[in-house]
Amino acid sequence: MKLNLDKATTDDFKRLKNLRLSALKDSPNAFGAKYSDLKDRPDNYWQQLIKVSNWCLVSADGLDIALLAVDKADKDRKSDCWLSSWWIDENYRGKGVSKVMAEWVYNLCREKGWQKIGLGVWPDNKNAIAVYLKLGFELANGLMPSRSIPGLMYQPMYKSIGGDSK
Repeated sequence: MKLNLDKATTDDFKRLKNLRLSALKDSPNAFGAKYSDLKDRPDNYWQQLIKVSNWCLVSADGLDIALLAVDKADKDRKSDCWLSSWWIDENYRGKGVSKVMAEWVYNLCREKGWQKIGLGVWPDNKNAIAVYLKLGFELANGLMPSRSIPGLMYQPMYKSIGGDSK
């Protein structure tokens, strides 16, 4: 399997749209966003997402299979950057794709001077939590309120890649 990881540009908006909608259809309870809310968004919505976030788009042998967003974290996130929308097509899970994607994130963080990485996961998503633990993320003490779905709580997880967090 030959993997390609691309940092999305606005020219990649159709790839992002297709991957994001595939993720939301495949795992409707894993994200704060919903397929029904995003499926009819215009092209400029997807182009804007690429402008404001660092998107990793992954293909295997020419087929798009995974995505991940990395953003500078807000102060309340207790990290330098925040990962979101991490999804891998079910046919490629357990084959080392998450590890390669994590390396992409670490390289981006080094480039930007970010040293503490954070992410949020629904507490009942045991498979995702297991993957993040295997990648070296640690569970934070306590849950945090979701911004995307009021009333729900998520489990923050963190990983430091060296140095002091800003």
